[in-house]
Amino acid sequence: MYNPRWPHTFRIKGESLDANGLPVTDENGNPVEAEVTLKKCIYDSQWNPRFNSDGSHAYEEVTVMPWGYRTSTGGLKEAGDVIVADYKISTPKCLTEIPTGTILELTDDTHTFLGKVMKATTYNWGTNIWIDNVKN
Repeated sequence: MYNPRWPHTFRIKGESLDANGLPVTDENGNPVEAEVTLKKCIYDSQWNPRFNSDGSHAYEEVTVMPWGYRTSTGGLKEAGDVIVADYKISTPKCLTEIPTGTILELTDDTHTFLGKVMKATTYNWGTNIWIDNVKN
């Protein structure tokens, strides 16, 4: 279901692991990247999160997550420290933890770019992620 609040998409690429938990490498010994599967909350027609009969969130597994810009921010205050972040984005409620330092491949209306997760917080209806542009 399309929601104009989240018109863009992102994906996370991570190190591919074999059955023994060891990194998979190509013929040159370079690590092979794979798309990370995320658990995205399912919403009803009123955009309220749906729940299973046992009270757990209903979710679907996705490799591409929708997102939207929330604010352009010069920093995020946390317990007296300042975390530098270029953007704050919003996504549907993500039930998979997105650790600090994770690199996102973000696509908006004009371009695709990389963003490093500075902080991710999940709330009742969605997840906010503060990202810093990965610069060469």
